[in-house]
Amino acid sequence: MNILNIFQNIWQRLNDVVSKLNFDGLLNDLIESYVNPLPEVFKWLFAILLSIIVILGTISFIKKTLKLFIVLIIIAAVILFIYKR
Repeated sequence: MNILNIFQNIWQRLNDVVSKLNFDGLLNDLIESYVNPLPEVFKWLFAILLSIIVILGTISFIKKTLKLFIVLIIIAAVILFIYKR
């Protein structure tokens, strides 16, 4: 038995377990019972609010990643400066 067969067996078992959970049916039931009865105005307001949250979250993630990148560059520069002596 090679490595590929091991990973294929693990993937197949995981796929079987997840398919038994029926996420699609649960999500459809949730949408039909809570979202469909809402008026269209609330659906649009919710979509706009959700898009604002996603945009602000993405901007925040980019800012934090940029700060991390700057810190890593500074650390690398200090290490190179110390070993260059």
